[in-house]
Amino acid sequence: MSRTRQARRNTLGKLLASLFTFALALPLTIVMTSASPAGAHGWITSPPSRQDHCATGRVTGCGGLQYEPQSVEAPKGSRLCSGGSGWTVLDDESRNWPVTQVSGTVTFQWRLTAAHRTSTWDYYVDGVLFKQFDQGNTQPPSNISHTLSGLPSGKHKILAVWNVADTVNAFYNCVDVQVGSGGGGGGETPQEPPTRPAECSAAAWNASTVYTGGQSATHRGHAWRAAWWTRGEEPGVTGSGVWRDLGAC
Repeated sequence: MSRTRQARRNTLGKLLASLFTFALALPLTIVMTSASPAGAHGWITSPPSRQDHCATGRVTGCGGLQYEPQSVEAPKGSRLCSGGSGWTVLDDESRNWPVTQVSGTVTFQWRLTAAHRTSTWDYYVDGVLFKQFDQGNTQPPSNISHTLSGLPSGKHKILAVWNVADTVNAFYNCVDVQVGSGGGGGGETPQEPPTRPAECSAAAWNASTVYTGGQSATHRGHAWRAAWWTRGEEPGVTGSGVWRDLGAC
């Protein structure tokens, strides 16, 4: 056998060995990649947070928050509605954010699109820590809620902070409320108020249609508005909370 032919065989053998080693390592790489935790995301839907007002279209000019209410994420320790992230529109008090009228006991409903292990949930009333809920570094359910009791009367800005356990970041939500009766701007409304459209002007709901936050549909004699991206979730039937009942029409 010539030296040239032997050299070619040696090169081919090394190449096959390398490919075999790569093939063995690939499944392990895939498993390790798949096992990495997904990014945590979520926001408060009731009473509606500022980003929820953006998602439902009640407040306009929010930029990408209309489509990403779940993404107000920033390092822990901030007392800003934006958390110091790029969503600075949430810190703009001149926007006359809608105010929800509530009683002294209020349940704050979260929607988590991806839940990390959590250390605590902190609730600040006008910048002062009012209540902390310890999650014990466990993974919360996607529809977790917390009830605050003994809230002082008057108009308040409540900052809710979701402290993720295994990252340096937290998620920030501001909720504007009027506890009890009283004045205060911002377009006060009862908690989760129904509105009564004069007619069913939106198209009928279709299971194959993609609806994004703020889009409307009619179904079974009621008008509905999507709070976020959805497809195939029947208004009034599915329990995700994506559809807001605007009332009979």
